[in-house]
Amino acid sequence: MFKELPGDSKEKLLWAQIKNSDEKAYEELIRQFYQILYNYGIRLVNDEDYVKDCVQDVFMEIWVRRFTLGDTDFVKYYLLKSLRRRIFREYNKWFSQSSELDEDYNFEVDFSIETELIKQQTSEEQIQKIEHLLNKLPKRQKEAIYLKFYQDLSNEQIAEVLGVNRQSVYNLLYEALRKLRNEWTNDFVSLYALLMLLKYNH
Repeated sequence: MFKELPGDSKEKLLWAQIKNSDEKAYEELIRQFYQILYNYGIRLVNDEDYVKDCVQDVFMEIWVRRFTLGDTDFVKYYLLKSLRRRIFREYNKWFSQSSELDEDYNFEVDFSIETELIKQQTSEEQIQKIEHLLNKLPKRQKEAIYLKFYQDLSNEQIAEVLGVNRQSVYNLLYEALRKLRNEWTNDFVSLYALLMLLKYNH
């Protein structure tokens, strides 16, 4: 049933059925989004056990709170926002550190591009170069690029996930693309096309 629906309708149906205690819909939600959340979380903090615990907590909280969940038009955005908030909130408790993860985290870029589509349309050299350039960006710019191009979030949604205003997101993306453009030897269209291509393969 779920596979026959377009993406947005599928997510809305999943969410509505979870709110009605449909266990199969809940299992489908986990199946669809667990890896997406893990991939995002491990870029925020490089600790597999901690990230897995946080991802599981996000899903568990959804089921526990299913009767009081609000509606959402974009489930992935809701989940990414929830995971980021939980990772930052629980970090000090987990590691018993006095410093805040929000100040110390280092967003890692390791996209591990292996799909045939990527290989067919761009060279290994270009792939390595874009990863190198992305890794030179400040952490907030890297995270904004990741959410924009790899998770398909709007500027408004990115602002909510990062806890900043929309103008800040615009500034982060503008500066990131400007820096990438300045160091990209090919034309800007090729760079943008490569980012868009990566977006649909992660």
